[in-house]
Amino acid sequence: MINKVTIDGETEEIEFPDELYEESDIDEVFRENESIPIERLGKYYLNENLNFLCGSGTSVSLGGETINDSDENPFNGVLNELREIDDPKDHIKQLIKYLDSDDLLEDKFDRINQEYLYYLNNVEDEDIAEEIKDYFEKILEQFIEGFIPFPKDYYQSKLEDHTLFINKIISRKEELNRPNIFTLNYDLAFENSCEKIGVSYNNGFRGTHLRKFDPDTFYNERYIKQDKTGKNKKLGTYLNLYKLHGSISWQYSDNLDDLYKIKEVQVSDNFDKDDFNYESLVIYPIQTKKSYSLDLPYSELFRYFSKNLSETQNTLVLVGYSFLDEHINDIIRTGLYNPNLTLIIHAYGIIDDNSGYFGHMVPLISEHIVPLSISDISG
Repeated sequence: MINKVTIDGETEEIEFPDELYEESDIDEVFRENESIPIERLGKYYLNENLNFLCGSGTSVSLGGETINDSDENPFNGVLNELREIDDPKDHIKQLIKYLDSDDLLEDKFDRINQEYLYYLNNVEDEDIAEEIKDYFEKILEQFIEGFIPFPKDYYQSKLEDHTLFINKIISRKEELNRPNIFTLNYDLAFENSCEKIGVSYNNGFRGTHLRKFDPDTFYNERYIKQDKTGKNKKLGTYLNLYKLHGSISWQYSDNLDDLYKIKEVQVSDNFDKDDFNYESLVIYPIQTKKSYSLDLPYSELFRYFSKNLSETQNTLVLVGYSFLDEHINDIIRTGLYNPNLTLIIHAYGIIDDNSGYFGHMVPLISEHIVPLSISDISG
């Protein structure tokens, strides 16, 4: 099996034995092959701006599953319930069509959400809108229970990879900008890891008892007052965390007197999924307003992602991302026109022409000459 690694525009072809499956064996190939200049990657992690995009592959070690890779429809329970309805109305037929399609999860959610908004705002039939909403909550419940790990599932024994990752990326020179983590995951693994090892992070919320979403906080820096000099020193152990698709800790609250109306709730390590409030959950592409155009808060978060890719002395590292999100792909593709942006891809396992979903990255990067690393995620 031939695998290609390109760094600094130099491509090496590496032949892996077909029976090579263990991560440790793959690591060994990369360490022993002198033609692969892995050490050259180090300088890119020392760029002034360091960004990570973390996909669902980074949650597999916690017990999370990649729903778009699943062979079985995760919503069969709701589908069977809908199919048993005698003489179903149009909106029920549409729900069956959406759930039974081969569309990606976010696309299914988007279509159902738009169906709800259509009956609520255009048709103004609150009864049908409420019925769609009830089914939507059942769908979300099945999704959360089957695919999203909660802190109770992993906090005590499965955060080693995440805490090691956090410790590594904050070990940067103080004069460099703090690293940014952009994640598409709904779980709280990065938040829990930071708190477990005492690393401060900013996730776009402000407040203590009532934490409200305010993306302007991403411009904030944290400083420590020095006793002897009286000068303030920038806090080194600090990072920004952007949840591009929302989070299980985000809840819609109509009582908040601001534009976003999103609050952050506590999901502790002893919180049970049975006690979870699905009705107000904010995850992509569910909007927090009864509007087609605002698309808040996701438009704000995507804008921050795009802006960060336009900075100078810049590195974007992709980890556990399968290139299935066209919106994210478009932002990356646009970012690659920045001559100061370096793209590094860490993909689990071996990449070749038969790599399934990872084939989506080929048309994305083929027209751009950028340094690229393809290796296993543990490297």
